[in-house]
Amino acid sequence: MDTSKPINPSDLFSAKGLTVVITGGGSGIGLAFATSLAGSGAEKVYLLGRRVKNLEDAAKSINPDIVVPIQCDVTDPSSVDAAVKQIEKQSSHVDVLINNAGVLGPDHKGIDKAQSIQELQEIMKRDWSSWDTSFQTNTSAIVNVSAAFLHLLDEANKKRGWATGRKEVMERVEGAQYDVNDPRTSQIITVASIASFNRFVTAGLAYSATKAGAAMLGKALATLLAPFGIRSNVIAPGRFPSDMTAGDSGSFPVNQIPASRSGSYEDMASMILFLVGKSGAYHNGNVQVIDGGRLSMMPSTY
Repeated sequence: MDTSKPINPSDLFSAKGLTVVITGGGSGIGLAFATSLAGSGAEKVYLLGRRVKNLEDAAKSINPDIVVPIQCDVTDPSSVDAAVKQIEKQSSHVDVLINNAGVLGPDHKGIDKAQSIQELQEIMKRDWSSWDTSFQTNTSAIVNVSAAFLHLLDEANKKRGWATGRKEVMERVEGAQYDVNDPRTSQIITVASIASFNRFVTAGLAYSATKAGAAMLGKALATLLAPFGIRSNVIAPGRFPSDMTAGDSGSFPVNQIPASRSGSYEDMASMILFLVGKSGAYHNGNVQVIDGGRLSMMPSTY
């Protein structure tokens, strides 16, 4: 390592010039991603989601010249394909795809306090039809959305001078124009949850199962896409302000969250800028837990 090189944090942790697609970007963590990326110099940030008014409001509140709202149902392949076509009209490539769309699913809160087998049965069977929707949104959509954007992620690598197609060694194309100080390749980031690893049911069994699947898919994609130069990483957040955690006081005892608070915008902004910046160039197949220590206080498999 050449430790004589000067380090510029604003260059390392930067989204400058990036084209980013975020599913579920109209609120909560997705909105935090969009705001921090646009504020850090991203060229375009496409927000995909079902609630178009939320997306439009988000774009206006950040920067409508950078943030583009696109109505899209991630569980519908034809809707995803239509979103890709719309993006292709404005951008030739995608540097980062963030699979962030998610739903809470059946509510199994209080299951740990059930006093009888009958009560357990009732809670476990609650809202059974929502299991399918949970898996379609939180898990299955990751595969289809990632597949739909692969050619644009590949184009981003080509733009950076990387050889495309299946390869045994990552190398730049001879004669290509590129920044020798920027070793990044394109990337998929999947937002799972600490519920992926927590054996204590905090929200619901379906939420835990679907987010465990999301984390596994994020890791599997890292292996699958490695020969094509496309990276895949996972973020596993704990408690952050969002539609899913509405009503939280924001304050917690140490035996629940050692930090005694919910995550902040700054916490999530620093995480996403780390992963998309040059700072994250050597990260592939990683799960970044950001939970204030919450998993440390619960039975977990992480």
